[in-house]
Amino acid sequence: MIINLEALSPGMQLLTADEVVAFEDVDGSENRIACHAELTVRNADEAIYIHAVLKGVFKTPCHMCLEPAEYLVEPSFDLVVKKTRLGSETHPAGEDEDLIYVSAKDRELSLDQQVYENLIASMPMRITCRDDCKGLCPGCGANLNIEPCRCESENEATREPQRKPGDVKRK
Repeated sequence: MIINLEALSPGMQLLTADEVVAFEDVDGSENRIACHAELTVRNADEAIYIHAVLKGVFKTPCHMCLEPAEYLVEPSFDLVVKKTRLGSETHPAGEDEDLIYVSAKDRELSLDQQVYENLIASMPMRITCRDDCKGLCPGCGANLNIEPCRCESENEATREPQRKPGDVKRK
């Protein structure tokens, strides 16, 4: 998301944008979240103050049963963009994540990194199709939300009769 600094008028204004954020999942697959961003921007003499609200839907297989699942992501963040004169101030790197320095010659400000980090940080480690998802049976692979486990019936046909402790198999 790019903000044109030259087009910002003094005072408060609302900016909107639609973005697609790509990221790599823990299994290495690439995912995308289409999100809508609403920015409340206050352009003051010494700095630009930004409050961003993001909204998007992440579509992924359920982490329990592999059925389609959706998760609504709605992070928000605040950012201060400090205006500096060329060479007049030093900016310690990494001192404050919510503070960005721009010089008088900068014409644009990219919020791509902040949007990416806040979307990713707002997502849970496990996304399920529903709160009470039962997942897949690790033995037979049955989706326990739809059908019962087949392990017992599959094993009965091939299983030897249960022996009691102390029973000895005789030839």
